[in-house]
Parts: sequence; C-alpha cells; structure tokens
Amino acid sequence: MIRRLIEMYENGAITGYQAMMDCLQSLDPANPGLVLSELPEEILDEMLAYARRYDPRLPRSATMLLPAEDQVRAAERWINAHRAMTVRPVWP
Repeated sequence: MIRRLIEMYENGAITGYQAMMDCLQSLDPANPGLVLSELPEEILDEMLAYARRYDPRLPRSATMLLPAEDQVRAAERWINAHRAMTVRPVWP
C-alpha cells in the first residue's frame, strides 16, 4: 500500500499532504518504520511540520479522518531519530 501511495504521489495523482495523511492513518505506533522508512524526504518533512502543529483537540478538517495522537507522535519520534542517525558531518 505504501509503495502505491508513493507512486501516486510521484505521478501527481495525490498531493504530498494526502500521502502523508494516508500514511499516518495506517501507521502502527509500535513500529512506525514499516511505513515511514519508504517515504521520500519531502513527505517526511511535511509530516514533521504537521506533527509540530498537531493538536488533537482542534480538528483541522471537517471531511478527513485525522490520525490518532499516538500515530503522530510515533512518526515524529521515528523521523527525528532516523535523521539523527543519518546525519553526516560536513568537512570544510
């Protein structure tokens, strides 16, 4: 399913926001890497921005099912940890 979402995003059939929301909604908080490890960096960037402004008390859409708070927080932790492990030093 994730590969199909990425393909649809890359072909312009869905937006990065829609791909991000679909991924968050299918994310298992106990193992977020199953979904997140395949996503392009620009979707991970959008997901981090969404996590920073996420407030489960304030619905952002009347029509879209929002991800649960544990899904959003698990994604945020995974992305931050993943990026911390993959940062390479820049030598002058």
